[in-house]
Parts: sequence; structure tokens; C-alpha cells
Amino acid sequence: MFNRALSFLGLILMSLSLTGLVFADEVKGKITKVGDEGREITVSSKGGKEVTVKISGSRTSLEGVKSRSELKKGQSVTVDHEGGEAKKVKVTATK
Repeated sequence: MFNRALSFLGLILMSLSLTGLVFADEVKGKITKVGDEGREITVSSKGGKEVTVKISGSRTSLEGVKSRSELKKGQSVTVDHEGGEAKKVKVTATK
């Protein structure tokens, strides 16, 4: 009985982790606006899609910059985001 319950719990946890991947979105483009010392950025893609996301000091991983205060208008970025919050920001080029 214990093994069956443990297996069921494992299945539920795996399903929940995959659900997070399904709902995450990605935008590639240039930063068009930086607000509140890097705590919020607006990214515009080549297709014209504009996304504004919040950057958390603890929940957002950064690549290409050491801190969110280094995010600047004109930088090329790839942002993985969910629910208005960036999960990952990768800076690929500067202006």
C-alpha cells in the first residue's frame, strides 16, 4: 500500500513540474524599457510582440549580466517568463 501511495505521489509531482514547463513562454528581442532599476523590463520582439516582465532578485536567473541593475535599453535578450514574472533572462548582446 505504501509503495502504491508513493508511486502516486511521484506521478503527481512529475505532472506538476511538467505543467510549469508547458505554461512558460519565451520572447526574444530588444529591451525597450527598463523600470525601477531593472526590477521590470519591456522586451519587443522582431514580430512586434511587446512583453513587460518583473525581474526578481531571487527567483529570476540572469545570464550575461551580474545583476538586474545592468539591464539596459537596447540589449538583445531572451526571456523565459510566466505570469508576468521572468524566470530567466539571457543577455545576448549589448547596444
